[in-house]
Amino acid sequence: MPFTASSLWVIPLDSASATPVYVQVAQGLTHRIESGQLRPGSALPAERDLAAHLGVSRVTVRQALALLAQQGLLTRRHGSGTFVTPPPRPGDLPARSLGLLSSFSDDVRSRGQSPGARVLNFERTHPTPQEAMGLALSPSELVYRLRRVRTADGEPLAIEDSTLPAALVGPLAAQDVQDASLYALLAARHLSPARAIRHLRAVNADLTFAPLLNVAVGAALLTTDRVSWLADGRPIEYARAHYRGDRYDFVMELQGSA
Repeated sequence: MPFTASSLWVIPLDSASATPVYVQVAQGLTHRIESGQLRPGSALPAERDLAAHLGVSRVTVRQALALLAQQGLLTRRHGSGTFVTPPPRPGDLPARSLGLLSSFSDDVRSRGQSPGARVLNFERTHPTPQEAMGLALSPSELVYRLRRVRTADGEPLAIEDSTLPAALVGPLAAQDVQDASLYALLAARHLSPARAIRHLRAVNADLTFAPLLNVAVGAALLTTDRVSWLADGRPIEYARAHYRGDRYDFVMELQGSA
């Protein structure tokens, strides 16, 4: 079906804004998805058509679509196009699928070990464009950004990077997340994540992560990117973690259709 311009694809863009144009495009599309204007399964126009209508480059449109695909709002099918995908509902996935909504501390305890957390960096700052998009924040709002080494019985297993919306979380200091479960802290503040999207991929340890994890440069790591939401739909955490491939694994339960 040929693309027909309509108000659905009218997204106000401000080239003078501190927010990158591709993030503005992504935010406009997100609003249409969350408001129901773009229904689950509906197809988006081709990149060239959308770029021409918005008056931006195809690269800008491609960046915006890639960002939304990473957030799980869009599905890109090679040779078919880009489609709206609904966010997963509680109960759609098996409990503890890839440890989706369980904390590192819970995972380690389930293995009979004692979890630990050492804070490497902690700051209260403005979000990056990707963090702002993932957490539905404006560039002027503040976030807590922290990096921690996570251990099991004292052995480093993972490097966790977490970004949290400061206004939602409330007062937070580095000592609050030293040798503590971040999810337990959020639960105590009635901010437990209700759902999340997690992306898993394999990488090799570089000069930053190798010494922190006590592995050789080039050693296999598992990396996950995750966005978590509260039950009311507000994003609560944008996170990335690097796990030692020789000490950590993920377990999935797979079910066939009836």
